[in-house]
Amino acid sequence: EKQMTETFAKIKNLFIDSKYKLIVIPSYRTPENIIKLAFNYFNDNHLVIKERDKKAYLSSLGLADIIIVTCDSTSMISEAAITGKPVYIAQMRNKRSIHRFEKFYKLFKELGIIKDLDNKIENWTYTGLDEVNRAASLVKEKMKTNGII
Repeated sequence: EKQMTETFAKIKNLFIDSKYKLIVIPSYRTPENIIKLAFNYFNDNHLVIKERDKKAYLSSLGLADIIIVTCDSTSMISEAAITGKPVYIAQMRNKRSIHRFEKFYKLFKELGIIKDLDNKIENWTYTGLDEVNRAASLVKEKMKTNGII
């Protein structure tokens, strides 16, 4: 809770004080106490979804100008990367090794997709990930090479 309160304060100071509107969407793994904390912290003039709702999550990706994701969800970071919108990562202290995550963050930073949530707002662009079509193209080429099609 302490780390999330610190993250919420940073978001408030950076974004809300800069007149952004906030939509908070919990993941399926977000503990109830963190959802309640977000609701109590941001409820005035912002939208905090209290239930785990995939439609709300997908809608928020479309509505957002900037996306903030906690560091523990590579799935949500990857889904946000499809949008081509700036994705900030709210880093938190970890209880165990996150070597796998660190490699993921490094790659996404090199691709210009993510930045750490620090003390300034930046806007940047990148080509959104389109891995389904990229993989389909590779498979199709391999099939052609092997005489399958």
